[in-house]
Amino acid sequence: MADIKGGLFAKTVQKHAGRAKEKILQNLGKADRTVDDVFDEYEINFTRQQTNANRLHKEVSNYLRCCRALHGASKSLYETLGEVYEPEWVGHELLYAQAQNSDMLWTDFCHKLQDQTLAPLTAYVQQFPDIRKKIDKRGRKLVDYDSQRHQLENLQRARSRDEYKIARARDALESARVTYEALNKELYDELPQLYDQRIPNIAAHLQTLFAAEATVMAESSKVAKELEAIADKLSKECAKGTYKVKRAAAPRPLSVIEPSSPHNANSPSIRPTISAPVTQNKEETGRPYEEIEFEDKKVNGTVAPQARTNGEVIGTKIPPGATTDGLPSGILYRVRATYKYTREDVDEISFEVGEVIQVVEYEDPEEQEEGWLTGIKESTSEKGLFPANFTRPI
Repeated sequence: MADIKGGLFAKTVQKHAGRAKEKILQNLGKADRTVDDVFDEYEINFTRQQTNANRLHKEVSNYLRCCRALHGASKSLYETLGEVYEPEWVGHELLYAQAQNSDMLWTDFCHKLQDQTLAPLTAYVQQFPDIRKKIDKRGRKLVDYDSQRHQLENLQRARSRDEYKIARARDALESARVTYEALNKELYDELPQLYDQRIPNIAAHLQTLFAAEATVMAESSKVAKELEAIADKLSKECAKGTYKVKRAAAPRPLSVIEPSSPHNANSPSIRPTISAPVTQNKEETGRPYEEIEFEDKKVNGTVAPQARTNGEVIGTKIPPGATTDGLPSGILYRVRATYKYTREDVDEISFEVGEVIQVVEYEDPEEQEEGWLTGIKESTSEKGLFPANFTRPI
């Protein structure tokens, strides 16, 4: 068995080597080759047809993927509209019905693209690889035929004729000719037929694709008009005051904090009043800073390392409940904004509700004033003063 495999392998290698040698001689002009202009034209047409079919298949596949993505986006949009469009608003049930219509339209459209356009186009494209293999095989068999023909011619021109070798060369040439001509005849029948298929195939693919697209666009337009009418009616109802909320007689009062002294000794002006909303539920915002005393002599919790003047501690105290573990060097603790604050001086910082600020020591502890802290916003790294009662420790 090993000897048989070895012999077949040796013959295969010899055949490939013979073909390579023949092609080199033909390219150098030292050996003529059989030319078939008609078949060459058939092959050119086939190559162009295969390239165009593959391009169209690729783009239709991509188009279908995009349509499915658009279907998903449309479905998500209608789901969100169904959630934000309140039940008591006019047209709520109609909105749900149009959402279902849109979903069915896109589902049907994607199915038609898959079944009526992409699937037939895939079957059309799948013909080409087998035909290409047959064309390549014909090319190899033609090289074999030319090679056998040249060998016979060389034997016949030799000074000492070897009739046995000449007879064997004739048999080999006849075998190569029969094999080549059989393939050549098949391709002469198949290639023109395949090439003629391109027009009805393209026409059918375009017809099914754009017929389905025309349907979904026309029906989607109807859905859009219905939705526009719903929105228009909602606007009119709103303009008539149908959904207006009953208002209280007066707004809730604000708590007012009056600073006892300006925080900046260099500024002669008195700071404007700072207002913050009244909160009844202290668990939601944490312990307000109004309850934290900043007197130097009262220790209400842990005290950060601070400067001392005449034996008394000066600096920022760390309130109870504040976490100090794992903080970078220089950060005393962190606070979260419970109210929005807009700065009123250049050395202050503004922040929104929920922003986190890192509290640091005053550059000059003797300038620290009651009710104000120095901090760095984590979101922007801005540093400045801010009112402590607008935040809570974390």
